[in-house]
Amino acid sequence: MSDLNLSMFRAYDIRTDAAPLTDALASRLARAEAVYFRDTLGASGVLVAHDARSTGPRYLQLAAGEYARAGLDVTVVPGVCSTSMFYFAAMTHPTLAAVMFGASHNPANDTGQKILGPGVRPIAEHIGPQGGLDRIKELYVEGAALPKAPGRVTAYDPTEEYISFSMDLAGVTPGSLRGLSLMQDYLNGAAGREMMLAFARAEADLTPLHFAADGLFPLGDPNPVKATVIREGLDTLAAGKFTLGMFFDGDGDRIDFYRGDGAYLSSSFAYAAMLPEIKKHFPGAGLGVYADLKSNPLALMEMARCGVSVSVIRNGHSQIKNAMFENPAQFGTVEESAHFYEAFTHGGQRYCTENTLYTALLAARAWQEDPERFDRMFELQARTAREREWGYKFPSDEQRTGALDAVQAHFEAKGAAALSRMPNGYDLEATMMRRGLPFSIKADTATAADWLQVCQRISQSEDGLARWEVVAAETEIAAEAKRDIAAIVQRFGAGEEYQG
Repeated sequence: MSDLNLSMFRAYDIRTDAAPLTDALASRLARAEAVYFRDTLGASGVLVAHDARSTGPRYLQLAAGEYARAGLDVTVVPGVCSTSMFYFAAMTHPTLAAVMFGASHNPANDTGQKILGPGVRPIAEHIGPQGGLDRIKELYVEGAALPKAPGRVTAYDPTEEYISFSMDLAGVTPGSLRGLSLMQDYLNGAAGREMMLAFARAEADLTPLHFAADGLFPLGDPNPVKATVIREGLDTLAAGKFTLGMFFDGDGDRIDFYRGDGAYLSSSFAYAAMLPEIKKHFPGAGLGVYADLKSNPLALMEMARCGVSVSVIRNGHSQIKNAMFENPAQFGTVEESAHFYEAFTHGGQRYCTENTLYTALLAARAWQEDPERFDRMFELQARTAREREWGYKFPSDEQRTGALDAVQAHFEAKGAAALSRMPNGYDLEATMMRRGLPFSIKADTATAADWLQVCQRISQSEDGLARWEVVAAETEIAAEAKRDIAAIVQRFGAGEEYQG
């Protein structure tokens, strides 16, 4: 079965180099998905879209044909579509399964799929009826398909409805961002069209960069973490008189925030700044938000001061959305990787997903109306030091595991406690180590003068990769932790430092 490219089945979704996903294998995969959608999920049809990748149209066309041949009606979002607009389109078609063809921030030659069941429920490893993606993998290996009378193929363009929904939810009306000067860099990904249309309607003074979707990604991997990729955007920001800058990834569901002077605001602090506005959508008591284990503890305290509980959660878009769906008290989540999640209401139903257009509009409005709150977040962030997530690739899984174990043992020997499960018992599939502060963060949590937080995890979207992130009370504490990690992993065959 080695020629079936089984490594494309990941924890969150499907991700692979496009070369080994031949047309024959892509069709085989689509047939397996069709059987799962029809016979396990009971869906009558499937919504499909693709992002800016050059392989997207081909894979979508192949899959749509197989879905239709299995008797499913296929609704196609025409042209390049961001992942967030895809999620909205799925909200407007809640009885359908849905597949997004793309590969987020990965290199240009990669492809993949994000899969949803009816109700915009994520389908991933161990998530979904009969195991979700595990069951699709079984059907793929079996080569199962049950042809029926062909379904219909129709088109649906959600752009206008998506923009109106996002603006309304963000409290942004036509002309209400007049006077706000901002820069956005889309890295030739999928987000440019919707952002430019919405911010033009709000009459913001927007300078858009790399707005033309280009699947070759001439700047490099469409990843806003990579310094070389965002260099032109940062230079433009520094040369202009902007209030803020925003950077997006290839499929438009990640958003990084920068002040006009080029200072970066980490996602947890950005979320803490927006949370008072978000909380207005959820006026009840006893509500909470999730924050991934890399989030800055001082940002978590700011979130708690908004009158919500703050709980740690593992990384991964499918797992986060599923956890929010299962716990109606949790209305939002932030990942330090620049993902923002919310429990949206549409047509009287609750959907736990992402809407980066809404996040961008809300951040712009909040920044314009209450710049002092964002100034406070920058001040709090400046009291801490961060080594933003980096990684190393290892020759084998055994060596990678050995490196992770050795790093944990090192920091535990230096007084850190380790956490690998959420309070509800769910596996974090990562390890958080903290020294000088507790695992449960509240508004009045006290921290030691030399507090340290180290997080490590296995990457679920890149082969052989482990990742680390460090935040600490002082720059030298964070830098020393990173040096220690770099020295330890070399004993286990780690490659060069990996950013992305």
